[in-house]
Amino acid sequence: MSKLIGDFTEKRAKKILKRMFDIYEQNLLCNVDLIVGNNRFPVPKLILVTNSDFFQNLINDATNEIVLEDSDEILAESVQKAIKFLYLGEIDLQPHEAENIIKFSRMIQVRELEEYCLLYLEKITDSKNYILIEDFAKHHGYLQLLEQTKAFIAKNYLEIIQQEEFLNMTCERLGELLQSDDLNVEREEQAFKGLKIWLLNNFESRKEHVDTLLKYIRLPLLPVKFILDEVRPLCSDSFTCCEMFLNTFDYHHNLEKRPRFLSLNSKPRKCSKQTILIIGGQNDAIAGKIEVYDVNNDKWSNYYNLYNETAHFGAVVLNNKLITIGGVIDGKVTNKVFCFDFVTKETTELQGMQSERCSFSATVIDDQIFVIGGRNDMQVLNSVERYDLVTNMWTNVADMLTTRYEFTIATFEKNIYVIGGVNNIDDRIKTMEIYDTIKNTWTRAPPMREKRHNFSAVAMGDYIYAIGGSAGSSALKSVERFEIKSQTWTSVACLPVAKMMHKAIAFDEKIICVGGFFEKSTVEYDPNRDKWTDRGSIMAARFHFNILVLPIPIMKNE
Repeated sequence: MSKLIGDFTEKRAKKILKRMFDIYEQNLLCNVDLIVGNNRFPVPKLILVTNSDFFQNLINDATNEIVLEDSDEILAESVQKAIKFLYLGEIDLQPHEAENIIKFSRMIQVRELEEYCLLYLEKITDSKNYILIEDFAKHHGYLQLLEQTKAFIAKNYLEIIQQEEFLNMTCERLGELLQSDDLNVEREEQAFKGLKIWLLNNFESRKEHVDTLLKYIRLPLLPVKFILDEVRPLCSDSFTCCEMFLNTFDYHHNLEKRPRFLSLNSKPRKCSKQTILIIGGQNDAIAGKIEVYDVNNDKWSNYYNLYNETAHFGAVVLNNKLITIGGVIDGKVTNKVFCFDFVTKETTELQGMQSERCSFSATVIDDQIFVIGGRNDMQVLNSVERYDLVTNMWTNVADMLTTRYEFTIATFEKNIYVIGGVNNIDDRIKTMEIYDTIKNTWTRAPPMREKRHNFSAVAMGDYIYAIGGSAGSSALKSVERFEIKSQTWTSVACLPVAKMMHKAIAFDEKIICVGGFFEKSTVEYDPNRDKWTDRGSIMAARFHFNILVLPIPIMKNE
């Protein structure tokens, strides 16, 4: 009943205000003249007083006109639309009118009209008027509108560089745009494309800005051939550009010297950063599916269906291709290895491992795949195999000191840290051992504080994090980290929800922890704040799956 009465009251109020506005348009019952510049506008006192404290302090029974000082620049059309807003709470706006109406609304102190105009500008921001709106927001100090417009420009960069308005952007504004980490480009070549378009529009007068603007292009992310063919011709004989090119070439060819090139920005932009994939696992609804994480929209979506349904398997990325290894296929432990090409969507079978295995771990170091431990139908394993992509061959390397499965690993420099799991007599363990891939040797390391299996581990900074898992039949919330320098384990913030059979990965200086035993939550750990936060959910619950970071962006499969 109360809602029905409320709806009736609102409809009646709107009807009365509309009739009052019709009377005003006929210039009836207007008892005060509002003088704006050289124009006179008859208006009812009641409308002015009820909309603005400014008029309430000026108007009394004897008032017959109000002169607004310094109002010569206010257009008559703006005043007429503002008065209409005082009646109806809405008006028809055009982008070029907003600034004048806002100026008038500030003069008569009607904050609602100013907010209405700002919301309108936010709503109609597009590639044809973004400079107009950005300049207006900057000039009048509308910080929220300014930030929103800048975000729009960065997000729609590839569309905007095709517009005429982009060619009129100042050098300073273009520099600010090109150095933005939010620039929406999948490849740095696209960022350079905008710079090239802007320069060539009037190259003779703009070539003096090449040195300045090229600093904002992340040259290490460009292929050397692209630099030689596309970038170098625009630089004439600039010493600064030549120095940047030489440093970039040195960066590409001398990996050990990379930390010295602090002047080169080699960090991928947010939109061209790595892609998180989750692959396969158990749960009939998702077995064989790949989901991809859209970092910009904080959303998971289906990407592709695998060639088979796989669980308890290993997965790595090598040469930007997905390699899936062993595991359980159609209920049988296998040694099969498959390669999936993200570009062609084709799958090929590679040389199989020497041993069938599942519930093991796999990683890549120096373009070689290492698979460690696990089990087959008969026994728990401590054997380790190494795969060479060039020869397409697997070879045995030094065995682990302990047989184990359902453990996890983390890599730091050239070393593989193997942690926890279940041993050959079905005991959960907390031991850790380290494999030196250069020396082909294993050494024992300090154990975790708790026994864990079916947990996840992530190396980030100088630490290795052991997250969740199980010490028996129930899942754990606890998290501990191992400081590599001091060789000590300490507890950190617990998971917000207990997890086992989940996966975690380092991404953008955070830890993303995904899924688990019949649950699909995603949580993120910030080591600087020692805090976990919710990051939504994957599309379907899955466990005994794999998670990977692909070093290139990929689009959702349509």
